[in-house]
Amino acid sequence: MQFQPENVYLGELMKFPGPWGFRIGRAGIILVTDRELDTLASTPDRKIDLSLTYRKRLESLRTVCERAQAAGQRTLLLSFDHFFKQYRPGTDKPRRLLPDMDEYIGRIASIAKFAAGYGLAMELSLLSPLEIGPGYRRRTGESGVWMHYRKGVRDPETGVFSVQLWRQEQWVNNKGPVAIEPGPLRVFAFKESRIQGTPYLSVRPRDIVDISDHASVEEWEGAEIDRGGYRARRIRVHGRGNADVAGLDRVLVVQEYRTPEMDYFSEKALPFLNDLVDRYLDAGIRFNGLYSDEMHIQQDWGYFNHHDNGEFALRYVSNGFRDRFAQAYGKEYADFAKYLVYFCHGQEDGRNDLDAKARLMHVFGPTPEDIRRTALFRTRYYKMLQDGVVDLFVAARRYLEKKQGHRVMTRAHATWAESPTIDRWDVGRDHPPRNQYEYTSNFIWSCTVQQAAAACHDYFKWGEYLTGNGNDHAEGGWLDRDYFGLALACSTGIVNEIPYSYAAHWGSPREIANRRGWLQTAYGAAGDPGHGAVQGMVHRDTQVLMLYPLDLVSVDERFGSWMVQFGYTNYLTTAKLLQLGRVRHGAVEICGRRFTTLVALFEPHPPRAFPNDA
Repeated sequence: MQFQPENVYLGELMKFPGPWGFRIGRAGIILVTDRELDTLASTPDRKIDLSLTYRKRLESLRTVCERAQAAGQRTLLLSFDHFFKQYRPGTDKPRRLLPDMDEYIGRIASIAKFAAGYGLAMELSLLSPLEIGPGYRRRTGESGVWMHYRKGVRDPETGVFSVQLWRQEQWVNNKGPVAIEPGPLRVFAFKESRIQGTPYLSVRPRDIVDISDHASVEEWEGAEIDRGGYRARRIRVHGRGNADVAGLDRVLVVQEYRTPEMDYFSEKALPFLNDLVDRYLDAGIRFNGLYSDEMHIQQDWGYFNHHDNGEFALRYVSNGFRDRFAQAYGKEYADFAKYLVYFCHGQEDGRNDLDAKARLMHVFGPTPEDIRRTALFRTRYYKMLQDGVVDLFVAARRYLEKKQGHRVMTRAHATWAESPTIDRWDVGRDHPPRNQYEYTSNFIWSCTVQQAAAACHDYFKWGEYLTGNGNDHAEGGWLDRDYFGLALACSTGIVNEIPYSYAAHWGSPREIANRRGWLQTAYGAAGDPGHGAVQGMVHRDTQVLMLYPLDLVSVDERFGSWMVQFGYTNYLTTAKLLQLGRVRHGAVEICGRRFTTLVALFEPHPPRAFPNDA
């Protein structure tokens, strides 16, 4: 890919290219209400609450810009983040202004014009899946579609079935509350057979029958969940009929949701984003960066509180995604809803034996090849979702850069919940983070499946969009005592257009945080800038490369995106290895690094060939 030239920071005596530019500060304003945006745009001298901690910070737009100019900075960051409302009492109100609305663009243009008087260009949360949606829906008539699936029991003679689930009504993430609209509800009948000695249940796709016409929904008015902004209501899906469909003793209920986000796989998606970029540029707004913290598609940020019988049972299946998947892998997938049975994992509470608590999965048939094809189906789903979303936003970013004639900074990391940091162990009253290093017998569940469903579990793919890339693995008090997060930073960094990732940390006592900072410096993972200058702003080197087990979640969604947590090695996905690697003189060469040892941790679908220039 041909990049636009870098927008290098020029000081009075020196210039700061590549990773050196990461050390140049920028002014920042985080919003939590529309009222704050209105005030900044209309009254730049009025002080407002911009606190990011319990320590109050009252400033005006003018004072922020004056301080940035005095410090020699050239960028004003402006973004909305719902997380910080906790530090600003009385600000927990829904947003009405979003980046794909003309009213929002007008206010940003006023702020940008004022900031330009101080030599500042903007860094905005513009190309963010979480904030682009309402305007897209109004213009195109399209939206995101998620499907929520729940398995149940059916009387094979009378056709009677009754299935309960928590129908979700609102999600919350760092861009605020997200209203979920219930869409069509479908029901499929099928029969399963146990494959002895395995955790698999055989269900042939051709034997799955649509019985949606006989389904009714009963809402339980008093059975509601409202937890931190996440809302759900208990419903019962029931019916009688289709007795002519004999012998089918299981059902799959699929509840569709319409979400205020793009159909990322529609032919209208990229033209909409490019037009959005043009609207900002035509308003006189100039960009030095795109605020890109924790890029993913719409999803609730709760970790363990929106499951059905212990499973995260939601998948993104927009019309565009469904059509693209069917075009790539077979026309049978045009009706994708029934294939969600092959994502069901442990929804066995209708059984009358001990397997009711087992983590059983459904596969295409009884043979080993059927089992492998089912895992490959899930791998293809996650890969198409992840790659499609990233490729879309990379294309929009490159369009902006081409229009401006230089690159824009997108320094951030992909996900809000890392594995193993947010994985679940049953530790009783012990402190959870100290246990999150091995798949011990008390391991319960990994957040990787939710990240994969939200298109953000492949940190390496997101590196095509994120400048330098990075991770937040050592958050919330997880110490990273085996240096796994540090090794990941070195791994995502060396394959980036600017090869310098960070390994952030927070939530630890100052004494611990200081020592973790020393380790960052030793690894060359954006630690102390003085040492970084001596090290040449490069990551530590190693000759060992392990293939990142991205497809583990496709084989068994209980597990995370790790098999081992080692700090002495680098990691890389197989896709990136094939894209960037070459075998020369007894070593794998990748972006100027040589690896003499290559370790496959878990590769259920190994590639047929490997680039070899020896």
